[in-house]
Amino acid sequence: ASLTELFQKVCALKGIEQDKVRIWDYFNKRKYAQLSVSNKTLEESNLQMDQDILLELVDGHQSSKIGMDSTGNDLALVSLEPSRSPLTIAGGPTLSNGHSGYRSNLYPGSSLGSGLTDMDDGFDACNSARKGEKGGLAGLQNLGNTCFMNSALQCLVHTPPLVEYFLKDCRAEINTDNPLGMHGELALAFGDLLRKLWSSGRTAIAPRVFKGKLARFAPQFSGYNQHDSQELLAFLLDGLHEDLNRVKQKPYIEMKDSDGRPDEEVAAECWKNHKARNDSVIVDVCQGQYKSTLVCPVCSKISITFDPFMYLSLPLPSTITRTMTVTVFYGDGSRLPMPFTVSVLKNGFCKDLLLALGTACGLKSDESLMLAEVYENKIYRYLEMPLEPLASIKDDEHIVAFRFQKKEIGKTRLVIFHRWQEK
Repeated sequence: ASLTELFQKVCALKGIEQDKVRIWDYFNKRKYAQLSVSNKTLEESNLQMDQDILLELVDGHQSSKIGMDSTGNDLALVSLEPSRSPLTIAGGPTLSNGHSGYRSNLYPGSSLGSGLTDMDDGFDACNSARKGEKGGLAGLQNLGNTCFMNSALQCLVHTPPLVEYFLKDCRAEINTDNPLGMHGELALAFGDLLRKLWSSGRTAIAPRVFKGKLARFAPQFSGYNQHDSQELLAFLLDGLHEDLNRVKQKPYIEMKDSDGRPDEEVAAECWKNHKARNDSVIVDVCQGQYKSTLVCPVCSKISITFDPFMYLSLPLPSTITRTMTVTVFYGDGSRLPMPFTVSVLKNGFCKDLLLALGTACGLKSDESLMLAEVYENKIYRYLEMPLEPLASIKDDEHIVAFRFQKKEIGKTRLVIFHRWQEK
C-alpha cells in the first residue's frame, strides 16, 4: 500500500480532511519522521508491522484534541489491503482475513512537539553506557522475521578487530568511487550501527536504517521475511570490503607459474598480488588463501597456485563412535539380567564390543561373554566371530550377552524361554 492510502484510511476513520492532519512515523514512541502524502510504499518508508503512527490534527496553527481516552491516546486499527502485491504492508505476516494489522495512535501533537527530537534507530544519548559497564551487551530488535540478519550482525559487531576499527574514525578509508561497492553507504551504515550497539548499554537497538540500506543495495533481502543468514553474511563481507578498499585504482597483474619454486615463495607472491588489488580491514581479518595443485594428465606437469578465500563451506563432523546397549544375562541364572551401555568405534569389531562390555560389567578373569541377537523373544543368531564388524549390527537390533565360566566352554547350550501354548 502507499502513503496516500494510509492518509485516506486514517482520515476516513476520524471523518476529517487530509489537509488538516499531519502523520508521523512514531517509532519507539518518538517522532521519527513526518510522512507526506505520496505514492511511496509503506515498505519503502521503513514502516513495519504493528508500528505506532502519530496523528496530529492541525486547525490553523493550533493542534486540536480529538476523542482521547484516559491515557491521551485514541487507538484505531487500520487494515490496508495490498493492491498489486501479495505482500502485506510491511512485508510481514498476513492476518487470517488477508489484511495486515496496522496500529495507529491518534494523539494531539502540540503536547509532545518540542520535547522530542528525531532519533534514529531508537537510540538515545540518555541510554549511553554507564561508567564501568561492559559494552556490547545490547540486542537487536526484530523487524518482522529479521533474526537471520540480527544473528549475522551480532557475529560481526563482536569480532574484536572490526569493533576496534569501526569505533575509530574510519571515514578516510571509505572508497566512494569503487564501482564494485555501494559508494561507502553500506560501510557507513554498518559503522553507525556498531557504534550504537557498543554505546547503548543494555538498550536494544532497532536496525531500521541499516535494513533500509540493505534492501536498497541487495533487493533479495528486502521485506521482513526470513532469508538465509550465511548468504547475508557473505554479502556484508563482500560489500564492506569493497566500500573500505584502500586501493583506488586496481593495477593489472599477470600471474606467474610456480615453476617448482618453494610453496612459501609462491604463496607470498600470490598474496602480494592479491593485496595490490584488494586491501581493506576485511582482507586483514577475514581472508586467507588455500593451495591448489593441478597435475596435467598428459605431460604430468604440476601447477601450484594459492587462491584467496573469505569463507569456506565445511562438512559437519561425523562421529567416529557409537553407543550400544547390551543386556547381560548370567549363564547360571544367579542374578537378574542387567543392561549396560558402552561406547565403541563405528568401524570396530565384535571383539571391541566384548572388551568394552567386559570392563563395564566387571568381568572376571575366569569368565567369558557370548553375544547373541534376540528377535521376537528368540535367539536369532550368535555373534561368535571376533572379527565380525559392528557395522553389521543395526541400532534397532536387540543384542544380549551371556556371562558364564570359561570351564563351561564346549558344553551344550540350552536356552529355555516361556511362551503361550499354541493350539
